[in-house]
Amino acid sequence: MEKELTKEIKSFTHIIKIPIRYDDLDTLGHVNNKAYLSYLEEARIDFHKRVFGWNGKLEFNAVVAKIEINYLRPIFYGDSLHAYTKLSHIGTKSFEIITVFVVEKEGNSLIKVSDSKVVLVNIDLKTGKTAKISEAEREKLVNVS
Repeated sequence: MEKELTKEIKSFTHIIKIPIRYDDLDTLGHVNNKAYLSYLEEARIDFHKRVFGWNGKLEFNAVVAKIEINYLRPIFYGDSLHAYTKLSHIGTKSFEIITVFVVEKEGNSLIKVSDSKVVLVNIDLKTGKTAKISEAEREKLVNVS
């Protein structure tokens, strides 16, 4: 199982470590499902920083259109959580990134705890309507994958 995970995450271009906050826990003592949205946001923001050189200013206006999360195993306070993210699809006006959440246990064993897909749609800020992804932005996305 761990060999399959190692093979799966090898192709991911972006990895960040995400701290588990005590506030992320539910009454059962594991990370509540709502915290995953925050974790996905952290991974997505860092991904955008690396791909687009994003500094917080709106230049490429992709907004979240859809999020799917599969919860596979619980995460606990003190776990070492890593988010592996990569581009999985690019269309004319939208693109999809996938993130695999992995907990690293003592002895460096890896456990897949969740995976997700996020669809982002490019919009024109003036009209609020969908817009084509420019060739320059498309190139940046493709080059990172």
